[in-house]
Amino acid sequence: MTDDIKDQVAGNFLALIPLFHKQVFRISHGVPGIKAAQYRVLGILMKAGPLSMSEIGRRLYISRPYMTALVDTLIENEWVERQQDSSDRRVIRITITPAGKKYLKASLELFKNDFKLLLADMKQEELEQLSVSLEHLQAILAKIR
Repeated sequence: MTDDIKDQVAGNFLALIPLFHKQVFRISHGVPGIKAAQYRVLGILMKAGPLSMSEIGRRLYISRPYMTALVDTLIENEWVERQQDSSDRRVIRITITPAGKKYLKASLELFKNDFKLLLADMKQEELEQLSVSLEHLQAILAKIR
């Protein structure tokens, strides 16, 4: 029975991903000229601090060639910068800049406002239930390693 429920949970969770992108990012006036993968790179750097490109790619399941293109674009926009690792000069770390942090915060606020528009027609009871469910989901996902 345990494998059956794990299979069901995995399937349901994976079904949420395209639904989430279709619903949440469909409005996404956000800030023009940035891809979802660029938001993800900025977000991981904001949370984790400086990382090597290979580590960012590993965490976000992004190939090395695509990572290079993403980081180059983020550097052009002055949202990240390359820095040599102090303990190993062969390693280059990617660091979010103050401009990148500001951009990410502003963009996330726009997405949050867009999401509020999506919720506008929901009843109070549905919103409360959704809020509790999302809190539970966050707690459960935080336990997954």
